[in-house]
Amino acid sequence: MVKLLGGVLTVLAATLVGFQIAARYAERPKQLRRLISALQVLETEILYGATPLPDACRRIAQRTQAPVGPFFGRVAEYLGDGLGRTAEEAWQAALAELASESALKPVERDVLRSFGRTLGVSDREDQIKHIRLAIAHLHTEEREARDEQTRNEKMWKYLGALLGLTVVILLY
Repeated sequence: MVKLLGGVLTVLAATLVGFQIAARYAERPKQLRRLISALQVLETEILYGATPLPDACRRIAQRTQAPVGPFFGRVAEYLGDGLGRTAEEAWQAALAELASESALKPVERDVLRSFGRTLGVSDREDQIKHIRLAIAHLHTEEREARDEQTRNEKMWKYLGALLGLTVVILLY
């Protein structure tokens, strides 16, 4: 009876690990789409609303799900905390926190990091060009993330269960 319970728990644990890994593959394209949407809203706020950056980031934070919404919320906080941070410093500080909370890969964080270097430094038209460039890069990464999801999500779900069964067979 104990062996049976141990075997079931082993298979269940391995299956859950496989599902968690598969969920990471599914979450990355969603987060990239949210990020692209948020940057498009930022573009609209800058281009048509001439909204100050902290206000635009607060609006985006209210409309966007985690982890992208809280990222923009932190940018707004850092800009308004009275420490005199530049837009780039606020963006980079929030981006460092986003890295641990998101499924984004280093390539996507690099796109955001380079975009942050140009934030608030130039005129409106130049800002729009940089936003559109970042969006184009993120669209490419989103397509790759969807391809990766298609290839790997189902595999990890099955692989977790199969590895659990293999361990049970080898142990018993």
